[in-house]
Amino acid sequence: MSVVRLAVCACLVLMNVTAATEDDVSQALETARIRATAGDRVAQFSLGALLYYGSTETSRAIEWIRQAATQSYAPAEFQMGQMYDFGFGLGQDDGQALAWYRRSAEHGSAAGQRMVGDFYRKGRGVTADASEAARWYRRGADGDDLRAQYELAQMYFDGAGVVRDYMSAYVWFSIAASQTPLTDNRDGLIELRNIAAARMTPEQVAIAARRVATWKPTP
Repeated sequence: MSVVRLAVCACLVLMNVTAATEDDVSQALETARIRATAGDRVAQFSLGALLYYGSTETSRAIEWIRQAATQSYAPAEFQMGQMYDFGFGLGQDDGQALAWYRRSAEHGSAAGQRMVGDFYRKGRGVTADASEAARWYRRGADGDDLRAQYELAQMYFDGAGVVRDYMSAYVWFSIAASQTPLTDNRDGLIELRNIAAARMTPEQVAIAARRVATWKPTP
């Protein structure tokens, strides 16, 4: 779900609205403004995201998102990381981006955990550290972040930052493939899984398949 749609839904939830008309959306936005002004962090983030993506009030939007982020709201912290990461509305700054991604990660954002992993893998804002990257990817993968699952699988396949483990690579390629929406991407992940399987014994493949079947994301 896009940030804009998520923000609209959050605004409507504030009003307990399920089927929205234009008037409902306008009223939801007004409700969000009132609650945001009163300090509600979800309303602050929702309002900020809507203004950021749907208006020219960029500075005001960032201020609302920042207010929610300073209240340890993980989606807002992640969004701050994105803005510093790509220089959208704020000056590009790897250090600030990593700091906000790390905060979102520590507050349970699987996407934030994956982004911290990316920064350690690429050496952005920190010394490159494949082991640390793998540790963060594992947290994101356990939290059901698709890209973290792929990155972790690739690291197990290559033996980068972790001991090479084709069974674990098989597991994570399989889990990522099972929820990839694009057919070409899914086929590519299945091919990688099959390459890993070709380097395993039949018994190892059976064990890995059971791990896939019983896997559940960590809350």
